Amino acid sequence: MKVTNCSRLLLILAALVGALVHPSKAQDSPQDYVNAHNQARQAVGVGPVQWDGTLAAYAQNYADRLRGDCRLIHSDGPYGENLAGSSADFSGVSAVNLWVNEKANYNHDSNTCNGECLHYTQVVWRKSVRIGCGKARCNNGGTIISCNYDPRGNYAQDSPQDYVRVHNEARAGVGVGPMQWNESIAAVAQSYADQRRSDCNLIHSTGPYGENLAKSSGDLSGVRAVNLWVEEKANYDYPSNTCNGECGHYTQIVWRSSVKLGCGKAKCNSGGTFVVCNYDPPGNYVNQKPY
Repeated sequence: MKVTNCSRLLLILAALVGALVHPSKAQDSPQDYVNAHNQARQAVGVGPVQWDGTLAAYAQNYADRLRGDCRLIHSDGPYGENLAGSSADFSGVSAVNLWVNEKANYNHDSNTCNGECLHYTQVVWRKSVRIGCGKARCNNGGTIISCNYDPRGNYAQDSPQDYVRVHNEARAGVGVGPMQWNESIAAVAQSYADQRRSDCNLIHSTGPYGENLAKSSGDLSGVRAVNLWVEEKANYDYPSNTCNGECGHYTQIVWRSSVKLGCGKAKCNSGGTFVVCNYDPPGNYVNQKPY
């Protein structure tokens, strides 16, 4: 059969259309994941990651385990971990780009998040130099993607200094003096967090200290928990000393006489996270302003 120039053109166009219809097939390779990560890392002057077969096998195995309900529950394994899900097909590059887009929520100078940013900070964590990713199609037709990192990142947002810093930034914003970390109070907070592993319910301990609680269905850093409480500032009216919604967590943070702080964090059996901070002396006394 003679192939004319017009026929050749149609064949080329058909091939191009086929490539456009199925773009995700070219975005799930190890090199695609590596390139997407390294573009983000290079943008902030961080060295590249390399693909690791062991991490990839771990990520794929865990993605396969999540096929049943496609819930974004972390594996709580030995590696750093980012998860992403979609109700339809979803490429690996699209997942990494979702995490990288959290960069807009991250303030490098204060090392804080205004919203979710921990997926991004894991992507650009300098010491996380090996990655492996997996992808599975869920029973509901959606997609789940898991990337694991070694060594893991995001350690610096659960330290005593991080809890203290975020509290004191909120206190300084309204002219209140700083808090200091107290190991005895932190031990009480950690003990209570451990007690809540089985149910992750936000039930107060009724102990001798002021207390703020937070939880998440996935991983939750100490800094993010405190920021959740600080965001209640928008609900607090100082002149009338009233709340338009929830604001008791915020007023405890800025309670002038609460000068000692201790916090704890636990991974719940459900895969979620429970965070508790205790304050001494306690705040939130009725008919008293925090400062």
